[in-house]
Amino acid sequence: MRTMMALIAAATLAMPALAAEAGYEQWQVKVQTADLDLSSATGQRALDKRLSQAMTRLCGSPVLFTRDELADLDACRADAIKIAAPQIDAARAQRAVTVAANR
Repeated sequence: MRTMMALIAAATLAMPALAAEAGYEQWQVKVQTADLDLSSATGQRALDKRLSQAMTRLCGSPVLFTRDELADLDACRADAIKIAAPQIDAARAQRAVTVAANR
């Protein structure tokens, strides 16, 4: 069975349910953002590192580095980022608004 991977940028955001495509099993990894200042370069780098770690947990790491294995890994990571992109963007926007409102 093929597996659909989803990253969830979790803070205090309301998360819409992710619909799984037919033939896919859905897995999720929460990526915490509440402790990051996403309006700073340091916060952005920390988020990118957390997302990368989450994708490794979801998609795994190559074992034999075959062409097929690397293609599957790339597809898994692309699916995960595609699914998570709206939530990641919302977390970044929310933190930017919160920081701006507190000044």
